[in-house]
Amino acid sequence: MLLSILANLVGLYSLVTLPVATNFTIDVSDFYNNGQIKLLESAYIKDAPYKINNNSMGMEVTASSAMIIDKKTGTVLWQKNPEQVRSLASLTKLMSALVFLDHKPLWDTEVTIQRSDYREGGRIRVYAGEKIKVSDLFNASLVASSNNATMALIRSTGLTEEEFVAEMNAKAKSLEMLKSHFVEPTGLDPENISTAQDVSRLIKAAFNQPAIISATNKEEFQFSVINAPRSYTLENTNKLLSSYLNIKAGKTGFLDEAGYCLASLIKGDAGEEIYLVVLGSESEPSRFQETKALAQWAFDNYVWN
Repeated sequence: MLLSILANLVGLYSLVTLPVATNFTIDVSDFYNNGQIKLLESAYIKDAPYKINNNSMGMEVTASSAMIIDKKTGTVLWQKNPEQVRSLASLTKLMSALVFLDHKPLWDTEVTIQRSDYREGGRIRVYAGEKIKVSDLFNASLVASSNNATMALIRSTGLTEEEFVAEMNAKAKSLEMLKSHFVEPTGLDPENISTAQDVSRLIKAAFNQPAIISATNKEEFQFSVINAPRSYTLENTNKLLSSYLNIKAGKTGFLDEAGYCLASLIKGDAGEEIYLVVLGSESEPSRFQETKALAQWAFDNYVWN
């Protein structure tokens, strides 16, 4: 009977992609919490955090899909619709940043912003005719989610947009993001698609890059234009950087089709670290509140070895 229940649950939700021992302790009631799906409670993986109680998080998660993953072991601590395919919005820029870094950029290279870098949608952060260092464009792309800064970065690689997007899709394949596809580098096109599970793989790679970590945990970024007496201060779109949480890295995203999204690497008080993905929250405040609640729930309800 126990094995039958386990087979049905795993067949329905494909909860764990990592090898695990065959020794499970199952509390079936814990799989359902107002329609939210949780991980098998004791899918034992060596050195994995273990759950100390069955407390629910005491709130409704409006996000269409979400995941909490232990950084060290890859253990899924909680998830909701992890394989639901959704528009990715500006989380796309994390993949763009990864591919850009593959080209070993020279950070002091100067790039002149062109009108062709402009994309409809989002706020303009840098302007045509301005000459800006590659390092500053990289930060503008990830701190303030600047679309034309992203396009200027891509142009600096010497690739066409089509060639760069092909490399994004090749990178996704190499990261085993099997349900993801990219059609452009900024996230403005809703045809950039992924899942919470795939995004967890993306941020595992992206948040292993010091340049991406440095950019995404800045509350603000200041830089000067090289060929004009202008300077800018860009605020990070991630409001959790000023919260009580220890955000090591994070990236926001929003489109009407995607809802409000946030992908984070968060460190607990005892040094434990989790990846947390929220896709399709109903409002800007809710993506931040849900991320805080999910992170706190994980740190309160699991013990790390």
